[in-house]
Amino acid sequence: MTHPDSGNDSVNDIGDETAIDAVLLGEGRHPNPFAVLGRHGDGQYAIVRAFWPGARQILLVDTAEPLRQLPGTDLFQWRGLATALPLHYRLRWTDGNGREFTARDPYSFPPLLSLYDLHLFNEGRHLHAYRVLGAHPRLVEGVSGVLFAVWAPNAERVSVIGDFNYWDGRYHPLRRRGHVWELFVPGITAG
Repeated sequence: MTHPDSGNDSVNDIGDETAIDAVLLGEGRHPNPFAVLGRHGDGQYAIVRAFWPGARQILLVDTAEPLRQLPGTDLFQWRGLATALPLHYRLRWTDGNGREFTARDPYSFPPLLSLYDLHLFNEGRHLHAYRVLGAHPRLVEGVSGVLFAVWAPNAERVSVIGDFNYWDGRYHPLRRRGHVWELFVPGITAG
């Protein structure tokens, strides 16, 4: 059930900071996409935000409720009861060509690289960096996908691109963890 005072209909209701986040995401310049995207809130109500350029609509499959689009942007938001959402909820979106896609939200997953691996790598002492960096198929909390990780100490932003996101770097920006960037993308396979 959507919260009756969800405030999803205007920029002012959502907040100026979220409007700025939407612009930065749209320009591919947001320094911390996990601060905006995914599930937020730890009380009775939760907020889910998704960024999908060109989407006509996005539906939260698990509640059968739509996310509302922030006017003039590609950022969508849902507010509702936190208990209605599973940990790794599914989104269904319709692209500009009318095609429908369903997937779990990558921004619902926690960081997956261990602090120990990051420590060793940042010190230049990781003897098995090939096991950490690159693209590795994984099963995370019962969900299959691919974990992407790259060392990019001078990067301001890193994204995964592929045919699953129209080769557009705005769709899947990674999480920065020191000099290493990572993102688990559920539902895709190697190759």
